[in-house]
Amino acid sequence: MADPRALRNKRLENEHKELMAINGEIIRIQPLGMPPHDTYRVTFNVRTIVHPQPVYRDRTVCLLQLPPSYPEGTPKITANDKPYPFHVNWFQSGTWCHGRWNREESLANFLHRCARTLQFDPGITNLGSPANGEAKQFWLDNVGNKAVIPCDTQELPTLDLPETIIINPLKIQQIAIIPDKEHHVVFKNANKITIF
Repeated sequence: MADPRALRNKRLENEHKELMAINGEIIRIQPLGMPPHDTYRVTFNVRTIVHPQPVYRDRTVCLLQLPPSYPEGTPKITANDKPYPFHVNWFQSGTWCHGRWNREESLANFLHRCARTLQFDPGITNLGSPANGEAKQFWLDNVGNKAVIPCDTQELPTLDLPETIIINPLKIQQIAIIPDKEHHVVFKNANKITIF
């Protein structure tokens, strides 16, 4: 049986590589402490709303912390700067309410979802579980106002995928996964093509 600590450390190493792959101008990621890293300072250079007037800010610095039980335990993102994001899925204490944690989700995707809430992206906002009731009302009052929501439309960094990933190297009804220009995934085998 594999040592749980060794598995966690390997996961942290792999997560670190993926985080560094999306590290850039829009999402700046700085590991803290010694490897394997379980704490990062993350600077989101996206426009967000911090007050219902609305008042905007173009940069939010956060701390990403992974508990000792990660990946079973949930990562935590907390904003360092006040005023905190004024969003239905951000607690007034500055902690992001990310919804249900799935241990199979990568940290790169986790940060991507967080950035989308900061952008006030309607596709990611969860009104069914508000962390901030006042911000929920603000959302409801402004969701049809394109000048307010979304407040930032920058394209966020994503992980680059190789052109083709071969799932079955034995050539028995071979399947290939090919990302297209719109970031859809195309599954091809001998009989059909499926696009997601």
